[in-house]
Amino acid sequence: MKNDRSLESGITVDNGMGEEELLARTAWFYYHDGLTQNEIGERLGLTRLKVSRLLEKGRQSGVIRVQINSRYEGCLTLEHALKQQFALKHVRVLPELATQNLSQRLGVGAAQMLMSLLQPQQLLAVGFGETTMNTLQHLSGFIASQQIRMVTLSGGVGPYMTGIGQLDSACGVSIIPAPLRASSASVAQILRQERSVQDVMLAASAADVAVVGIGSLRQKQQATILRSGYISEGEQLLYARKGAVGDILGYFMQPDGQLAANMPIHDELIAVRPEEMATIPMVVGVAGGSEKADAILAALHSQRINALVTDESTAHAMLAAL
Repeated sequence: MKNDRSLESGITVDNGMGEEELLARTAWFYYHDGLTQNEIGERLGLTRLKVSRLLEKGRQSGVIRVQINSRYEGCLTLEHALKQQFALKHVRVLPELATQNLSQRLGVGAAQMLMSLLQPQQLLAVGFGETTMNTLQHLSGFIASQQIRMVTLSGGVGPYMTGIGQLDSACGVSIIPAPLRASSASVAQILRQERSVQDVMLAASAADVAVVGIGSLRQKQQATILRSGYISEGEQLLYARKGAVGDILGYFMQPDGQLAANMPIHDELIAVRPEEMATIPMVVGVAGGSEKADAILAALHSQRINALVTDESTAHAMLAAL
């Protein structure tokens, strides 16, 4: 059969073709004729691995140049730049579309990324925030069908309900039974020592994948942590004066990604700490809007996230700030 196909294509498999000719024929069959790598191997008498290596060598050497004529081309370029700059495992940049709700669109993009990352029966840890809750809304059917278990990364039931309330009743969710922020560091310490709280927080630290929002002090009244009543407007102003630009789970970061110093709130939180979150193999940050560019950069510098979903204008602003 192989010989018949070789004759039909006008190519003999034992004619001693050099690598350059093999590469050119492989590229033509793959990109022009749409043949699979297995089909190319049959025509040219090569293993599938050899075909794959030829295609990769052609791309790296410039013999093969792929031109993308699409409105998404700019997004793909931005994804590549962000991935290279911050050694991210996965990046999704959504094309700019001013007429649509950005938080909803980011939720769709994050849900699509999570569907490709999560395996059946794995554990997904979730941070609070509007965008992460939008993500859960678009994941509901997938979570149920794949028997994905979920756990919250922080206390505070209210900020989670818009997302968790949309899930199928069969979805298993473990919620930290405590507020996000206690009235004092001593109260937070006591709550953290409660067995029911410890168990959920340990489970969150052992999650397979996490998804978190990134808050920005530039959001002012629109910041979820302010709207939910966990910080006051006065505290928001004070944190900015202390050099903070944004937060993940209520932990406020400086532009270089380090936690802002002398912040009592950090000792009052009942939330998985940054060093505990580092044990989670895949942490997806979901955030967009030009006002969040500096906060997202801080999160990337901190290496607390290793995957990102954002939008085109924000990605441009981030790269321009480097």
